[in-house]
Amino acid sequence: MEESKDIVFMRNTVEFVTVAAEFCSYLERAGELNRKEFVDTMLKILPLLYLKAQMLPEEERINDEDLEDFVSEEGYEVLRITISELLADKDTYLDVFVEEMKYSDTPVTKYISEDLADIYQDVKNFVSLFRIGINETMHDAIIECKDNFRQYWGQRLVNTQRALHEIAYNTNSDEEYSDNDSF
Repeated sequence: MEESKDIVFMRNTVEFVTVAAEFCSYLERAGELNRKEFVDTMLKILPLLYLKAQMLPEEERINDEDLEDFVSEEGYEVLRITISELLADKDTYLDVFVEEMKYSDTPVTKYISEDLADIYQDVKNFVSLFRIGINETMHDAIIECKDNFRQYWGQRLVNTQRALHEIAYNTNSDEEYSDNDSF
């Protein structure tokens, strides 16, 4: 039990919780933003989220029970649609880092909105579990989030960041990305 308290309150864990909470809060306010604000902020917070996730401690889970999910299907869809509408025609990108690409002659189309909603779902579940304040639950939430980062959402994050970079810095998109953008 003492071990779980140690990783729960480690500096790297606390810093990840802080960045994760800010990431979730920002995505929840996406409907209030224009495209430029959203993309610029995501390009700043995603690398930080990635870095802090990498620094989470390596441990074993305490309990074998599944952890509670807090993000509903409906909440996920609302967030995904909000981001999709905000990004509009810039929501899609081509991904070569997917398993299906091995068997395909054509690139696989991915959606920034879906990737961000997937990352949000895992990170929001983590933050919500952490807010409960039970050390064993927080310990296991850290371990599960680190595992999910390694196996699933870490790659989505860097792929999404690449797509967002393209929106922000591709010379062909200067018009759509200007400060006057009404999205």
